[in-house]
Amino acid sequence: MIEKDKKVAIFVDSRKKSGGAYQELLYTIKRIKKEKPDNIKFVIIATSKKLDLNLDRENFEIYYFSLSSISRYIAYLRNFSPFIRGIKKIFFFKNKFEYFLKKNNIDLVYFVGPSQYSLYLEDTKFFLTLPDVSVRENLEFPEIVNSSEFQRKDNVLQKSLPRALAIITNCQIIKKRISFFYRVLEERIFIVGHRPSNSISEFKIPDKNIQANVRKKLKLPKDYIFYPAMYLPHKNHKTVIDALKILKNENTHFKLVFCGSDIGYVSNLKKYVKDINLSDDIIFLNFIDDEDLPYLYFDSSMLIMTSLIGPTNIPPWEAFKMQKPIIYSDLKGIREVLEDAVHYVDPMSSIKIAQAIKKISTDKAYKKKLIERGIEKFYENENKDDFSLFFDIIKNFRKYQKTWSF
Repeated sequence: MIEKDKKVAIFVDSRKKSGGAYQELLYTIKRIKKEKPDNIKFVIIATSKKLDLNLDRENFEIYYFSLSSISRYIAYLRNFSPFIRGIKKIFFFKNKFEYFLKKNNIDLVYFVGPSQYSLYLEDTKFFLTLPDVSVRENLEFPEIVNSSEFQRKDNVLQKSLPRALAIITNCQIIKKRISFFYRVLEERIFIVGHRPSNSISEFKIPDKNIQANVRKKLKLPKDYIFYPAMYLPHKNHKTVIDALKILKNENTHFKLVFCGSDIGYVSNLKKYVKDINLSDDIIFLNFIDDEDLPYLYFDSSMLIMTSLIGPTNIPPWEAFKMQKPIIYSDLKGIREVLEDAVHYVDPMSSIKIAQAIKKISTDKAYKKKLIERGIEKFYENENKDDFSLFFDIIKNFRKYQKTWSF
């Protein structure tokens, strides 16, 4: 008997072509196209047409689907109201999300990141990627404690994670925190390390014309320290700015380029920079498109990432690929991932950050050592191929599904 293809939906609950979730989506698509696993058909479901997926439609069916507020509420009640759950077979209102999935013969759903749509699944099984648990462990920051978005995310995680077939995260310490905070068996949590964005991993020889155009368009200096991160307090831009001020007071001048999405915080940073007379030394850019990003790395002297939440992020792997030395926050759990391939600093010490910048810029042998070790780490990570766990989760589900699906 020929086994029927199983249909797996990659669900993207986002309107943004930015951030780790979007890069996760692009890398997942890249691997699926490369692997072409037998008897599995992948489709993509996005909640907004504003997310230009720019995909090969010969390889993927693409659906756009979203629920109205009332439909979400009904689907939520069907799952989590004890009264409605007990009588849902005769409940008048149907779950439109489940109906859509069954209509399109979806067997399994993969959520690229935490999504409230996972709460609306009744019969269809799912798994997801969760990069961090900042909503539970980083309560010092206003964007987490005072943000309805972060609180909503925590509510979603509380209800969805115990129901997930599997959870993919990026390092051992996050795995343990997920298990602790959300009471999930560690056996259901799988570690798949970060990879560079596709535009970085596929970058080879720079095009001089494109490079010149990017420099002109973004008004980049000839040499600079690069920090790509969303403008939020926990990304700790201010301490890096203070480090630059320390160096300038010592008559050691550096240029610094920030880039990232903004939800209102960057204006505070710009005012602070102006008040301490660093406006000529620091450039604030918005989110950078994928095609321009490699050139920002290429022209930089080093990457700095002093985030207070993590411990892991995508930019170090991009800097490794682009052969740039890295200054990185010495957060708990990060040394098991990046080992000795970066210069670790106390992210709250502007003095230590200033010293690190000076050491990398003046000690050529040390800079060379960091770059060489970074290249080694990059290829170790590439050759590890832990992404095969993604396909293993699906294959394991298919094995059990045979007991009830005919």
